[in-house]
Amino acid sequence: MISYMDRVNISVGQQALHNTFGLTTVSFGYLLGAYSWTYAMLQLPSGVLLDRFGLRRVGVVSSLIWSAATFATAASQGVVSLFSSRLLLGVGESPIFPLSAAAVGYWFPEKERGLPTAMFDAAAKFSPALGIPFVGLLLIHFGWRFSFAFTGILSLLYFVLFARLYRNP
Repeated sequence: MISYMDRVNISVGQQALHNTFGLTTVSFGYLLGAYSWTYAMLQLPSGVLLDRFGLRRVGVVSSLIWSAATFATAASQGVVSLFSSRLLLGVGESPIFPLSAAAVGYWFPEKERGLPTAMFDAAAKFSPALGIPFVGLLLIHFGWRFSFAFTGILSLLYFVLFARLYRNP
């Protein structure tokens, strides 16, 4: 759910980013695409990495990268750093869906996998519904940098919890 909230931040902050960096509609489109390019390109390699190095190791590195990318977005000083942070977010988040699916396979017997799979998929859908107004309120009251920093903090908390608690059965 947290990784999907990181994704909506950019859309909610469009006007503020335009005001800060003078983005055109086309350059904002490229900025939106940056995340998707690395995310899509790394889906299959992420699966290979998960099989080779395990869910815990890849999940720890992945969540650390996506946390750093979210903080880097908050600290962006120009279009290049903003674009780079979005590329990095795609790198960090690309293993999350395959990792979640594999974890369900490890933790639940075959006949009990439907509900947990539906839960992580529902979280992906519910997060924008909750995240858009929440991030919008943060942006209105504290600015776009704070909205990214706040979701960076949530991502970092996820990293700490995952690193401390997740183990394969």
